[in-house]
Amino acid sequence: MPDSEARAVGKVSQFLCTDTGVVRTRNEDNLLARPEVGLWVVCDGMGGHDAGDYASGHIVDALDALVLPPRHGERVQAIRRCLGECNRHLLEYAQAHGFAHVGSTVVVLCMQDRRAAVIWVGDSRVYLLRNQHLRQVSRDHSVAEELADCGLIQPGENLSAITRAVGAAPELLTDLALLESRPGDTWLLCSDGVSGVLSDSAIASLLCTASDPAGALVAAAIEAGSRDNCTALVLRM
Repeated sequence: MPDSEARAVGKVSQFLCTDTGVVRTRNEDNLLARPEVGLWVVCDGMGGHDAGDYASGHIVDALDALVLPPRHGERVQAIRRCLGECNRHLLEYAQAHGFAHVGSTVVVLCMQDRRAAVIWVGDSRVYLLRNQHLRQVSRDHSVAEELADCGLIQPGENLSAITRAVGAAPELLTDLALLESRPGDTWLLCSDGVSGVLSDSAIASLLCTASDPAGALVAAAIEAGSRDNCTALVLRM
């Protein structure tokens, strides 16, 4: 059964849903909503056994405990530092427990007034729906994305493999996008269990029409044959 929530916080309506899906036995996705400070997070753990659970859970716990500075730019820096600390911890955890790797994707939306910052590692995504036009804000750190950037297609490659994750390498590289948020905007944070099986038009349609868009997206992803955990976090401004 999916774990879902819908509530209004001030001028923002937020919808959250996560589901193990029909193939996996464990949900390695994690999410965080701190609307009182303008912070939302989705993580997709990896590593086998319980390592993926631990990785995504550790990142969410660290960001949940993070005391955010008053200024927007300082908040972005604090989040990136926190993710760097998570990266070091997960590398040490993997070594101590004999795991080849313990890692997770992460996508963070940090908002203050109309300023929005998107920080990400891996292939979990952030979308922005404005005036019924859907835009993918984040850019996947994946083999497929890098090949597309170079105009190359190589037969036999695992195109879904990610090229960055928290806990995957000694140096963590995070990407950042700075935007202005407007009244009427709808934001979506999701794991690749959702974005990997739904088209942009299907996502946009559900964001526009569903009374519970997060639950609708997760249900649609499972119906479309997603073989992964499915998580969606939606904000209507």
